[in-house]
Amino acid sequence: MPELPEAETIRRQLEEEVVGARLQRLTIHVGRVAREQGSEAELRALTEGRSIEGVGRRGKAVLLFLDGRQPVTLIIRLGMTGLVRLVDRREPQDKATAATLELNDGRDLRFLDQRQFGSLTARPGHDPDAMPEFSHYGPEPFSEEFDLEYLKSALARRTAKLGVVLMDQQFVAGIGKIYSDEILFQAGLRPGRSAKSLTGPMRERLWRAIREVLAKGIERHGSSARDETFRDIRGVPGRFQECFYVYQRTGEPCRVCGTPIRRTPLPGGRGMHWCPTCQK
Repeated sequence: MPELPEAETIRRQLEEEVVGARLQRLTIHVGRVAREQGSEAELRALTEGRSIEGVGRRGKAVLLFLDGRQPVTLIIRLGMTGLVRLVDRREPQDKATAATLELNDGRDLRFLDQRQFGSLTARPGHDPDAMPEFSHYGPEPFSEEFDLEYLKSALARRTAKLGVVLMDQQFVAGIGKIYSDEILFQAGLRPGRSAKSLTGPMRERLWRAIREVLAKGIERHGSSARDETFRDIRGVPGRFQECFYVYQRTGEPCRVCGTPIRRTPLPGGRGMHWCPTCQK
């Protein structure tokens, strides 16, 4: 599932390529992609003919800021397998294409989604926090709001496992199973530890690890792990999987101490990967 580094990779690439282009036509190939909108016709009416003024991100979602007397934001929620590809219009359409955004320069922005959990939604304005999709979201990990005082107060109320809390978008936006595992390894904290049990030094290690691991994920253009389909807008895989310490390494020796990596199952088939020696 694309997480913050994958969404940020897409955002940065689109910002370089499509700002100033006009969205001439929106074609929905899979009706489910517009399920959060009133109708496909409404989605087209709110977006077609508008120019892209900027590209943003909130959590794991990519945002296209569209111009007009009443500006609109097109929210691209990637879901589990969503990809955004920027291609020449003459390129054959992939069978997983759920929607096509035709630009006025002969290129297409194509939204591919094999498992169809992603969506496109148009909302008025350019303020993500005023949109219902993000009303419950916690702060962005690189924002000023996400500081040690916030971490202290937010964790004090939570008895859930630390690995689960990190993936809760109400706590902090953008983290999923890949980066949760890697963050907790870098912080030296077990994912099964109660979130409210952290001491001050532990919280500081966690805060630094969140920012450092996500920054490294962005630097390496995201992760394209064994069970992930992520590719950037040009179809190139990410490289953060080359740096994994625990994720998808069950039974393999820890890169630091040599202890076999463990996997603790979670509901829904997910699991938390960790080192029983390096993480306390």
